[in-house]
Amino acid sequence: MPLYMACLMKVSAVLISHPMELMRVNIQANAMNLSQHSLRHMIRLMAKHGLPGFYFGFSTAAMRVGIHTFTSFHLFYSLRDNKYVQMLQPFDTTTVHGFGSFGGGILATPFAKLSVIRQSDLTRTPFQRRNYKHFWNGLKCMYNKGGIGYLFHGWRINSLSSAAVALLYPPVYEVVIDKLALLNGSEGIVWVQELSAIAVSGSILTLIMTPVDGLATLILNDTKYEAVSYRRIYMRILKRHGYGGFFLGWRAALLGFLPHAILATAVHYIWWQYW
Repeated sequence: MPLYMACLMKVSAVLISHPMELMRVNIQANAMNLSQHSLRHMIRLMAKHGLPGFYFGFSTAAMRVGIHTFTSFHLFYSLRDNKYVQMLQPFDTTTVHGFGSFGGGILATPFAKLSVIRQSDLTRTPFQRRNYKHFWNGLKCMYNKGGIGYLFHGWRINSLSSAAVALLYPPVYEVVIDKLALLNGSEGIVWVQELSAIAVSGSILTLIMTPVDGLATLILNDTKYEAVSYRRIYMRILKRHGYGGFFLGWRAALLGFLPHAILATAVHYIWWQYW
């Protein structure tokens, strides 16, 4: 699949799923508070602003996904076609994809940070909001506040999360597609099986990665840029909400993944059928 098609598909998926992602980010960003925002409360809060309320911070989210996809694909194809990398045995494109996603996560960190900040402003009081006009203005303000260090604060958790998803998805997908093939036999419709496999695999990974995504949201949304103890954050969440606090926002995350699954299946099927 060409790079432009992948970027277009990713941005289109963000456009469809952004309201659910907005709910997830705000629920996880408030994990340190005793009071939590439910999905119903978030929908009412977003509806107060009309349609723009459901797409609060969309431009920064789209930019983050575009930068991450462009960098990941470029690194993947560069490493995959490198003769020295191909000499490594056993050669595995999944590992190469993981390295590409890791690099994409690093480069996209400033945009991921800005995206979380813009989206989490929805549940802040007017006095506490950062109120960046657009992403270039936001990046400039963040740079003026703490320089490059603040822009890339949280790069470890952001890049490792991206790499983990890239590495875990293929084996999980293979197991799921094999199980579905056994259940449906050879008479199943191909695109239905693919959609089911993508939906189930993505849902499993979404649940697995929810604690990591929650931690990433808190780190990226932090207004400070000193060293942060991940253990201290997890202990505070555990103290306030119990083990359920690690899975705050999982419903919104699952709802947000479904458009990705449907769009990825449609684009993949149409591309291989007609191109």
